[in-house]
Amino acid sequence: MSTTNRKFVIAYIVLVGLPLLGMVAALRSGRHLTAPISVDGTWKIEANLTSIGNRSCANQVSSVLSSPLVISQSGPNLVVSSSSAKTSSGTIDGTNLQFPLVPAADSGCGNGQTITLAAVLDSKSDADTFAGHLTGTDCASCAPIEFHAIKQRKPRAAGAH
Repeated sequence: MSTTNRKFVIAYIVLVGLPLLGMVAALRSGRHLTAPISVDGTWKIEANLTSIGNRSCANQVSSVLSSPLVISQSGPNLVVSSSSAKTSSGTIDGTNLQFPLVPAADSGCGNGQTITLAAVLDSKSDADTFAGHLTGTDCASCAPIEFHAIKQRKPRAAGAH
């Protein structure tokens, strides 16, 4: 084999063979990874606020839930925004969601009062719903409030089939 051919074979192995081996190793090491459940979209949260004894807590929760929540997702990380709450970030771990909601305006339990949303997504029956509790983190008189959320469907474009 001539020196030129030998250099070509070595270059081919280095430039093609090693990247292929690296790609195979990466695919094998990630074979057991699973993507988190998708919660990306617009959600309408519904809670029974009539049974809450503390009126300021009911007003606070009502103000946060007055508009739909928009959840953006990147892997297990969530960004939650709403016209009635400040943008916040949270996480999804398996089927468990958790993120803070801070009202955009003071609603009675203190300015900047944070409400923590903790929920479980029922992925086996319907991935478009989740349920859990809303808890005022800095308000001792606010009891946890049960809620459920429903994912809002995007309207179909005119003429779409």
